[in-house]
Amino acid sequence: MLTVRPVRTSDLPAIERMAVASGIGVTSLPNNREKLFERIQQSVSAFEHEATGDSGCEYYMFVLEEGGQVLGTASINASAGFDEPFYSYRSEIFVHASRALKVNNRVHVLNMCHDLTGMVQLCGFYVDGHQEPLAAELLSRARLLFIASKRERFGRRVIAEMQGIHDDAGQSPFWNAIGRRFFNMDFLQVEQAFVSHSKTFIAELMPSYPIYVPLLPDEAQHAIGQIHASFERSCQLLCNEGFEADNYIDIFDGGAVLTAEVDRLKTLENSRCYPVEVLASLPEQAQPQLLSNLESSEFAAAVCRVAVVDGVAFINPDAARALGLASGGQVQVAGLQQKESAA
Repeated sequence: MLTVRPVRTSDLPAIERMAVASGIGVTSLPNNREKLFERIQQSVSAFEHEATGDSGCEYYMFVLEEGGQVLGTASINASAGFDEPFYSYRSEIFVHASRALKVNNRVHVLNMCHDLTGMVQLCGFYVDGHQEPLAAELLSRARLLFIASKRERFGRRVIAEMQGIHDDAGQSPFWNAIGRRFFNMDFLQVEQAFVSHSKTFIAELMPSYPIYVPLLPDEAQHAIGQIHASFERSCQLLCNEGFEADNYIDIFDGGAVLTAEVDRLKTLENSRCYPVEVLASLPEQAQPQLLSNLESSEFAAAVCRVAVVDGVAFINPDAARALGLASGGQVQVAGLQQKESAA
């Protein structure tokens, strides 16, 4: 059975493998053993402590596991840019007008900002490509079930950066048109700098004045707000939850930044908690659903058959073992997006 649980230090080799496989542009899953181990330790600490929304620095990393093999990972950053500003470009329209010449032009510009600093961030998503869509849904949405069960730990707004357009050689048309002119570094080099050094180098080197989009090469203009093919599945899952592309883009590759109100996400709106009863034979109306316990360090989520009858959730012994539940416990239940795959 596929399950999602908090990361452990023993998962480091598997996380390293996925950091390599995820390719370039996923700075939230760096190909750097020291940084990965640091994030795993941060996550272990966050899950073990009774954090509240006031602290904000917590980083929660989850893994998708089957039969002891780690197949994917995804994370929650409780407060984007907790230590330093979280930079992005804000897409805006400037009006240039002259009454004497009877000219009124609306010009698309990009302004560097840190408007998104402090928001909850979904990040570090990767699942082995051969896995069925239901596995990706479980991994992505398990994070939202955790937020729902620990609502006091997280803020009101949530964001997710989507990887932008770049080719197999690591060339990003957006980066080449803007960032490269100020950094004199290619996209692969700046990604490593982003992982290894303070993010303040962005403010030190990138232009603080507006970028006039019509002055950019066509290829760079077309890349603004676009999403790399490898992120399409992740993007669709989030859009199904209620995320939308906002007026913000990634400062490096121009990829879309999705935003949402946490409490209006479908998983949070529609999930319900029920007392559990474990039965060897489930009622006929049992259907596959997304389930999780309400624990922190022992959090677990899985897709299991469940029947909710008279306010009680009936699950079988396999589901109970996977979720660490027993009769009399509490389970969180949410419907599936991939209903056909789960049937």
